[in-house]
Amino acid sequence: MKKIIFSLLLTVGAVSTASAVEGDAEAGKVKAGVCGACHGATGINPNPTYPDLAGQHEAYIVKQLADFKSGARTDVMMAPMATNLSDQDMADLGAFFASQKRASERADAPAADNNAPAAVAAPGNVEVVTSTAAKAIYAGDVKSGQEKSAMCVACHGADGNSLVAMYPKLAGQSASYLAKQLADFKSGARKDPVMVGMVAGLSEKDMQDLGAFYAVQTPTEGVGEASEIGQKLYFGGDAKKGVTACVACHGVKGKGMAHAGFPGIAGQNADYLKKQIASFRDGSRGNDRNDMMRNIAIKLSDSDIDELVNYMSSLK
Repeated sequence: MKKIIFSLLLTVGAVSTASAVEGDAEAGKVKAGVCGACHGATGINPNPTYPDLAGQHEAYIVKQLADFKSGARTDVMMAPMATNLSDQDMADLGAFFASQKRASERADAPAADNNAPAAVAAPGNVEVVTSTAAKAIYAGDVKSGQEKSAMCVACHGADGNSLVAMYPKLAGQSASYLAKQLADFKSGARKDPVMVGMVAGLSEKDMQDLGAFYAVQTPTEGVGEASEIGQKLYFGGDAKKGVTACVACHGVKGKGMAHAGFPGIAGQNADYLKKQIASFRDGSRGNDRNDMMRNIAIKLSDSDIDELVNYMSSLK
């Protein structure tokens, strides 16, 4: 009996300690950026598949995150999202979403939230290729890759055409390039708080299958605005700054060079391109071959990057 009481006291103590972490709504707002694709920037979801978090009880949100992390509650999407969250992260996220108004409390909620990501395409609304006559080209299996891509849909779309500007389009990208990026996320050579959890359980075969699936999908056209300055940089570089022309590696039409390991950038989301070039420039991304991108990006100004991504995202 004494052992039981002692165990209960320990349990209560642990719960009290966890709940004692005070959440910071402002810090939670920053950390909630990765939640936006499914739950909306302010917790009002853009997709009916996922729950609203705005106005939810803080303690409930914290408990659910902790349960996803421990495995007490299972979900193919949330498990990798929660795996690296600390008690403070959970408390901050709970505080932020709890501070937001529920959809019912603001009649114009969808229209007022200008920063919310666009709704993510659900399976069935897009044409998804599940087989290919060129299957022998790929190390992975297309159909198997489609099945494994379920956990990628929220951010990258059912066919790899992400509608959320901060995430990349994967459709039509080189299978080998995609497999390498997944392997780099897993090894830590490329870092991202969302992807590190997503790739944790992937095998080399899983990565090849996912690469094959996305490689045979048809990419949508970009929505970037053409830029004369960006076009000049893309095709001619900048000799004075020592900037190499982008066309050398990414091709005249921005389709990349699969056999050389250079990705396609035509029609890619501009926000994503901008973030990646900036990451190469500040050194936070360093999985480029022979430091090529870092050596170029460090010579680009903010204005150069803006013009370049506008042009690249407008390529068809």
